[in-house]
Amino acid sequence: MADTAGGWMTIENLSHRSGVTTRNIRAYQSRGLLAPPVARPGSRSAYYTQEHLARLRLVNRLQERGFSLAGIADLLGAMAAGKSIEQVLGIESAIIASEEDQSRLVSERELRALIPEGIDGDVAIKRMLAVGMIDRRERGYRIRHPRVLQRGADAARAGIPMDALLDEFVHLRADLHEIALRFIGLFVGYVLQPSVVGGTAAEGLPTILEQMKELRQLAVEATEVLMRQAMADEIEAVAQSTLPNRR
Repeated sequence: MADTAGGWMTIENLSHRSGVTTRNIRAYQSRGLLAPPVARPGSRSAYYTQEHLARLRLVNRLQERGFSLAGIADLLGAMAAGKSIEQVLGIESAIIASEEDQSRLVSERELRALIPEGIDGDVAIKRMLAVGMIDRRERGYRIRHPRVLQRGADAARAGIPMDALLDEFVHLRADLHEIALRFIGLFVGYVLQPSVVGGTAAEGLPTILEQMKELRQLAVEATEVLMRQAMADEIEAVAQSTLPNRR
């Protein structure tokens, strides 16, 4: 079953990707474990994103560890208070450790001040929550990527509809997940599986974890460099075809 275009998923797509039944997806929403789907301009349906998929996978992971749904709700509450799930559980931190946290905690008033004039603040906040641009916190919100939000607000002020920008954010996350899966496939096929088959995975775990971190850095740096070059190439092509000739 294919996802809808650009990272947006129907409930059936989300169920297929997560392994969670549509009935349970709706049950998680009613318990507050999963945010509701987000409406898209021009569509009567509501859709899910990679953010919803990540949350469902987290709930699955916790259930496999024996947590009840009530216990999971408590853990998610701890996350909302500012702790990461790794801090709460103390798991897999060596592999999924992220770079220095660039997120920013703001009050609702501060967040609304960042939204350009003429845009419905309630709708914008709801959509930013759904696509993973921000998280709700006990006393406000956490902006995950402040510079991205600021650049997006500037683009909205320049005339690009905020809905279109958030739509592109969803597309980009889906594309990057595909890139990440390809790099992880290389690691699993050429590093991890040979270690497991050869029986050296246990004693070689520190080295394997370090190699995973190095591959992660390679993927991040390569993606940034190639994106900069791609943008430069496309901007030059557009300029040559649409801007007046300058003498």
